[in-house]
Amino acid sequence: MFLYLVRHGEAKPESEDPERGLTDDGMKNARRMGEFLSFMGTEVDTVIHSRKKRARQTAQAITESIRPKKEMRAEDGLTPNDDPTAWVARINAMNEDTAIIGHLPFLDRLVGLLVLGDAGRRIIDYKAVGTVCLTPAGNGRWLIEWAINPGVIW
Repeated sequence: MFLYLVRHGEAKPESEDPERGLTDDGMKNARRMGEFLSFMGTEVDTVIHSRKKRARQTAQAITESIRPKKEMRAEDGLTPNDDPTAWVARINAMNEDTAIIGHLPFLDRLVGLLVLGDAGRRIIDYKAVGTVCLTPAGNGRWLIEWAINPGVIW
């Protein structure tokens, strides 16, 4: 199983868009990340995103290139300040390739929990649309297979 943790694309300021949708560059870069992931042969069964507009738009842009075999859906508990602890058990119960598109600091804390068992340990320097691929290591821990920030691919 592969788990892909993706930070949403660049969002508009709240003064411009109260829902903080993606900027034009944010949308363009999310599409580019989708194209790159497709080029890498990435396949997912399910794409899960937070209910925030910027995460939904990022998911939609990425899935233009990597079409999930099953579904794309919004879930609760993925917003910036949500506690990632509940997601650890859910992720450890998964057996299908899954992408989760969310926010900082939530993703930082989730990666810390999955890899080191410590939500306070920051491992990845996530940029907008940055993607981390994890695989199970056993005993509820995960290994980082690779991480890519958008500046590397364009």
